[in-house]
Amino acid sequence: MAIDLDKIREMHEKLSSPGTGGSSDFTNNFVQLQEGTTVLRILPPKEEDQDFYAMTKIHRVPNAEGNIRNIHCRQVHGEQCPLCNLYYSLWKEPTKDETLARQIKGRDRYYLNAVERETGDVKILSVGIILFKKIIAAMCDPDYGDITDLKDGHDFKIIKVMEGQWPKYDQSAPRPKPSEAGSGKETAEWMDSLHDIYSLVRLEDYEEMKQVAEGLNPFAVVERSADDNHRTSEDASDDDYMKRLQS
Repeated sequence: MAIDLDKIREMHEKLSSPGTGGSSDFTNNFVQLQEGTTVLRILPPKEEDQDFYAMTKIHRVPNAEGNIRNIHCRQVHGEQCPLCNLYYSLWKEPTKDETLARQIKGRDRYYLNAVERETGDVKILSVGIILFKKIIAAMCDPDYGDITDLKDGHDFKIIKVMEGQWPKYDQSAPRPKPSEAGSGKETAEWMDSLHDIYSLVRLEDYEEMKQVAEGLNPFAVVERSADDNHRTSEDASDDDYMKRLQS
């Protein structure tokens, strides 16, 4: 039986169209922070025993083609992480590969549900440690308190200023006045539309990560126990992470 080429072409056109299928749909679920001011309302969790955020660490790993793959750190789940082991081993070598070590270092990443005020859509806000610290600091400030509260919370303004190729978020802060997030109907719809941010924190396969680490290791260092690791954290570029999200 002959293949219907017209149908194949139609499917190809559909899959090639922007915003259709696969990773394009996935990235559309995220807030795309543009230069300037983005106003959001960070939403509370659906269940009282849940956090309003999900936390992970991301290793950014180069491949042979020079592309970057985002890999979740297993230490977030209390498990051995071959890439963390490689990171610390690289620093212990007499001829340190500082460039590779800095690139693969696990960096904090936080996912939150938030309403984009411009569109009214519930999106996933993905931020690094600097922006997350600002959000947490506001919630610890008695002048603000729980900014996610649907009745007396605060909208949050993310102000993105580019300095060279790097974004700065120093001016980001909650709006001074508390406000209701929306009408009863709006908030009910938003809470029914929350994304499962917790499922974004993947537990990567150990053997696969071990193969990746061994392929990167220029010194063929034997893995040592993660119990000896001194863990640190630093912010990664939000722009860079969003660009690599589809990897």
